[in-house]
Amino acid sequence: MKKKIDQMTQQEKDERLNRFLNAPEQQLFPQEDVAIYLSCSIHTLQRLRCVGGGMPYAKVGRSVTYKKSDVLAYQTQQTVMNTAQLAS
Repeated sequence: MKKKIDQMTQQEKDERLNRFLNAPEQQLFPQEDVAIYLSCSIHTLQRLRCVGGGMPYAKVGRSVTYKKSDVLAYQTQQTVMNTAQLAS
């Protein structure tokens, strides 16, 4: 059974983060691991999947996975130099 992020200990979160950081770029990760890496909620990832603007994902049944390289590319695309860039 999957464990919700708010039910994980800090050690469990750190282990998932380290597993993500040390994995090859083609590795697939569940949304929980991606949320931990991006410091966002599962709800944020769900919203991005529904309204767009997020990263590519794969869904088989109820399982959602993200490729590490797509997560890193998304994070790079979200990088801004100042808040004025967010207004455009």
